[in-house]
Amino acid sequence: MSLINLSVKHGKTLEEARTRLELAVNEVRTRFGALVQRVDWAADRNTVTLAGTGFLVEIRVDAQDLHLTGDFPILGAIFGNTFASGLKQIIGKTFQKSLP
Repeated sequence: MSLINLSVKHGKTLEEARTRLELAVNEVRTRFGALVQRVDWAADRNTVTLAGTGFLVEIRVDAQDLHLTGDFPILGAIFGNTFASGLKQIIGKTFQKSLP
């Protein structure tokens, strides 16, 4: 099982954070499209859930922070870590911050 849970300051307005979150989700779908089966947005566009075979990820922005939680139980340690690393890289690039 592979879990990820992180929060970072995004340094953007809430509207800009929402826009960047959408860009990040589009890139995740491009890079990992075969794995992403469902993308569910909250009505306010502050939260998105990405789901697929073997994983569930929720990304949320608020006025100050970006919060990402994910569980990759079926993908396992090796591929789950690869997916999580790719996800962090995309979020970091989109929000222009290095993530831990």
